[in-house]
Amino acid sequence: MNLGTKFLKLISVLALLVLVSGDAMAHGERAQLASMRMRTVHWFDIKVEPQNAKVGDTIVMTGKFIPSKFWPEQLPSVDDTFFLNVGLPGPKFIRVNSEINGVPMIRSTAAEKGKLYEFKVVVRARVAGRYHMHPLLNVKDAGTLVGKGTWIDVDESDSDAPYVNEVTTMQGDVIDLENYALGNVYFWHVVWIILGVAYLVYWLILPKKGVFIPRYMFIAESGIDKANSLVTKKDFMVSGVFFTVTLAIILTGYLWAESKYPVTIPLQTGKVEVVGYEVPTGGLEIAVENATYELTGRNLSMRTRMKNTSASPIRIAEFITANIRFINDKVPGTGMVAGEEMVSKDGLSVSVDVIAPGQEVDVLLKAEDALWEKYRMTGLIYDPDSRFAGMLFYYDAQGNRYQQEVGGAVLPSNF
Repeated sequence: MNLGTKFLKLISVLALLVLVSGDAMAHGERAQLASMRMRTVHWFDIKVEPQNAKVGDTIVMTGKFIPSKFWPEQLPSVDDTFFLNVGLPGPKFIRVNSEINGVPMIRSTAAEKGKLYEFKVVVRARVAGRYHMHPLLNVKDAGTLVGKGTWIDVDESDSDAPYVNEVTTMQGDVIDLENYALGNVYFWHVVWIILGVAYLVYWLILPKKGVFIPRYMFIAESGIDKANSLVTKKDFMVSGVFFTVTLAIILTGYLWAESKYPVTIPLQTGKVEVVGYEVPTGGLEIAVENATYELTGRNLSMRTRMKNTSASPIRIAEFITANIRFINDKVPGTGMVAGEEMVSKDGLSVSVDVIAPGQEVDVLLKAEDALWEKYRMTGLIYDPDSRFAGMLFYYDAQGNRYQQEVGGAVLPSNF
């Protein structure tokens, strides 16, 4: 193999790594277990506006989520404590506001499984670039649960003026958080760097006995009984001086800050209460009799028993699980999918097209698409508790949309 061929192969491998890494950065939630994505939080109706912005513009993300009633028992859940967050590079944006069901989310909260919650997160673009924006729930003792991501493009502002992030304090002072007290930040960094370097210089350079190998050799030759002689009274005194200076600096800084800023508000650690909405089911009763996942066909089949107790015919339109949308293209009005990721436009097949009022019928639902493999959902068959969950959406004759969660045990076929 000549040098040119080796070079081309190297370039090809590097290009592949770039593509794979870029895709992974855009969809880091793939690393989560399939069962965790399916049976924890159902995200839907997520919108980001605008998706093309400039530095200084405000970007609003809205959407809904329902904590699953099939939440894994071994996983701490949202009915204890969680915090609404947003998945974005921190220094690139400023978080302006967030709320759930109209309640400000400055603090943590808790949610009831099976209830509907509407959220809103407002950020302001700070640095130009292309970013993948996700809603997040940081669940206590469980980690981060990730919602569907949306690409946003941020261009430079039309003005050459520097970015400004002004706020008004309780005393009425207007300050720019971009450079407020920046001198103090530099000062304290310099102080602690000097102190740390001085301590390292004393122990690593000044002692004539050396630090690592010479000390080891000294103990090996002289015996363990001579080890204490390596640390002299002078070493103890110098260490005491460093310790005293460190405490003095900390105390002085605390007293100075107390005198300069007498009015402060501590970080808030309490919880706020948010009342969940009832999920609109529209009078359709759904019972999952069994479900199977076919490895070769990459599809989830659900055999269900449905009863329409409403006065209007109902059509099944969509199934969402782990942020993947499987759409029945025979039903109009299922929502815009142009440019969306994780969408199978014709991935849901329904054995009964229309469920008439008062009708009770067996319905076979099949969610089939390569997205199962692409987003690593096939791992659900390896879970010791092989169960699935997802949201089923349907419409009545007036175009009203309803939804409810379905789930249960899932059995693999050809396994």
